[in-house]
Amino acid sequence: MSIERLGFVAWIRCYCYNNAYLLHLKRKYRKWSNLLIAMSSPYILLRWVFVAFYEVVIGEWIVSRMMKKDSLRHFKYELAMVSISKNEGPYIQEWIEFHKLVGFTKFYFYDNESDDDTLDVLKPYIDSGLVEYTLIKGKGRQLDAYNDAIVKHKEECRWMAFLDMDEYLMPTKPFEKIYDVVSELVKKAGKGTAGVGVNWCIYGSSHLDKTPKGLITENYIYRGTEKDWGNFHIKTICNPRLVKKYISPHYPIYKLGGYSINDSDGKRLWGWFCHDVKWQNLRINHYYCKSKEQYIQKISRGFGDRVGEYDMKQFYDYDLNDVKDNAMNVYVEKIKNNII
Repeated sequence: MSIERLGFVAWIRCYCYNNAYLLHLKRKYRKWSNLLIAMSSPYILLRWVFVAFYEVVIGEWIVSRMMKKDSLRHFKYELAMVSISKNEGPYIQEWIEFHKLVGFTKFYFYDNESDDDTLDVLKPYIDSGLVEYTLIKGKGRQLDAYNDAIVKHKEECRWMAFLDMDEYLMPTKPFEKIYDVVSELVKKAGKGTAGVGVNWCIYGSSHLDKTPKGLITENYIYRGTEKDWGNFHIKTICNPRLVKKYISPHYPIYKLGGYSINDSDGKRLWGWFCHDVKWQNLRINHYYCKSKEQYIQKISRGFGDRVGEYDMKQFYDYDLNDVKDNAMNVYVEKIKNNII
């Protein structure tokens, strides 16, 4: 490994052991954050050393015991979904019906002040008990929603996944239950494993300017490659009882000793990305762009985790159409049959 690579790895690990502190500085003192980080570097380095030592000596052992205890418990739901959205009524049914097919039996849905037909679309799911609906007001409330779900519902489900409405968590073996895949991966990895990070598989616009009729999963069949930088991003499926706090839409801060692994070889993940993209067991089909028309509608909704909005530069950055991949086709007919 090169010196540059070693330096980058060391920086990432130091960052991850201090990320709650560093993110606090970055978000609260934006103008002065770099200066404050430099001034507090002795504290940051000492904390890194102390926490790393604690994890190896005590933390991983505690987490392993808690995971073993949980493996013997019965939960109301094996796998639950947490999501927040605004004005995505046209996509809700397809998204829910697909995830039901791969093992999700509960959805904690946070509505960020939608003024479309979101609530009407959700009503049958709410009435059946599949969806628990919460109205959450204000801009940039994604992390608030995630942490609220953990506090309120962590004892109800074995695993929690945290996804956006344009993300579809797919097993590489069609119709395999996600909770079985996750439980097996965590069991094999052992130690302090408390969750699994799954790489994005970004689908582009399929060169469509206008919104086509039909399902997202049948219309958008061109994606990027394993080497596209956007696909290095992960989202997390975790044991919510071992999560201290969600500080990023991509990953949580676990109790000391806990961490996520990648879904391919069980290696520990640091932060929000995994460069070794294989999509061996799981992947997240990320329909970031859809058609150009739909992306323009997305701009109006703004970011979920902070104040701000998308722009067309991001559309062109993420409009990846290099590989034809219609792996989702096996689900299309069942989704259509199940849509209310």
